[in-house]
Amino acid sequence: MLTELQINKLERFFYILDYDRNGIIEKEDFLGIAENLCILWRIKEGDKKYDQIKSRFEDGWNHFNYFVNNDDGKANWDHWVHFAEQVIVKGDEDIFSEYVDEFVGEIFDNFDADNDGYIDLDEYIDLLVGYRIEVRFAAKSFRKLDRNHDDLISRGELIRAVKEFFRSDDPEAPGNWLFGRGILSD
Repeated sequence: MLTELQINKLERFFYILDYDRNGIIEKEDFLGIAENLCILWRIKEGDKKYDQIKSRFEDGWNHFNYFVNNDDGKANWDHWVHFAEQVIVKGDEDIFSEYVDEFVGEIFDNFDADNDGYIDLDEYIDLLVGYRIEVRFAAKSFRKLDRNHDDLISRGELIRAVKEFFRSDDPEAPGNWLFGRGILSD
């Protein structure tokens, strides 16, 4: 059974992915995020880069839909929480690691703009803006996730944060800050 903290974190992530806020995660939500990023980065429709970004987010949708394993191509709250509890929070470690690797890989593919293998603060802010997450706590969140204090988030640091976000029941875990503010923050 999920704890209240885990449910709160899963709900937060659900509404981050539900870009149009209609209570269903679907392909259009992922494409909306891609379009938002193209606007942010001033990439125009018809540009090669625009098509690449849209394609990456389509692939992200396909991976998400594969993991949620829902035949109609849509995931409501019940689909999401069932999947999350069975696979992400309490599931097999190998399957969870595969999900985390995919998720972190997508973040780096989409937000490591200079391809240096790290997410810097500006790239992290782009991630928050791209997903329409309030940026008020961006600097504090970034510091929590940057565990070695080198002003960069490595793949290892991000993997640890994602694992904490989804699996930890510790309200003080730095991974709770993954999406811009601590899950228990005002």
